[in-house]
Amino acid sequence: MTIPKHRFLIIADGDFGPLTSKTANSCIRYFPERIVAVLDRQHAGKTAQDVLGFGGNIPVVGDFERGVAQGRGATAVMVGIAPAGGRLPEEWRAWLRSAIDKKLEIWSGLHTFIGDDPELGPLAKARGVRIFDARKPPPNLPIADGRAAEVAALVVLAVGSDCNVGKMTAQLQLHDALVQRGHRTSFVATGQTGIFIEG
Repeated sequence: MTIPKHRFLIIADGDFGPLTSKTANSCIRYFPERIVAVLDRQHAGKTAQDVLGFGGNIPVVGDFERGVAQGRGATAVMVGIAPAGGRLPEEWRAWLRSAIDKKLEIWSGLHTFIGDDPELGPLAKARGVRIFDARKPPPNLPIADGRAAEVAALVVLAVGSDCNVGKMTAQLQLHDALVQRGHRTSFVATGQTGIFIEG
């Protein structure tokens, strides 16, 4: 899949912080130049650097329309946290409707698929807007055909006891260090945040 180089407004409302917004934080760490703003009313007026300790001058805003218009303007909206219970708060639904009306793509790693939402899915289809539900398997995905055995590669697997313990970050840091030393290497993402970063 070819993923356009979007400019993102990240929704992390009420949970933007060092330990509570894994997807937002990782995307800010690995492609900060593509983040126009973070929407979080709790920290509005600050920067990503103020809240996370990295991310530079990416603004944190308290208003959706202002966030979309930051910098050169967003071309996509990313859900950067998991709301309690995995359900979209009603206010978020209004923001996503507005994004779709503005022809902005929606990127989500939630367990519930926004593209299957009875209101947002048809609206996006009618407007010709892509909803990228990263956890939704593509159609006709080949499974267990043994082709991996034909790849002559050294594989480094990161295993952890839970999510958000640093498996992906450790692998991305290792990947970058190997590339800097001239090695041909790839990071194979298995989670939604890694997919957003690597494709």
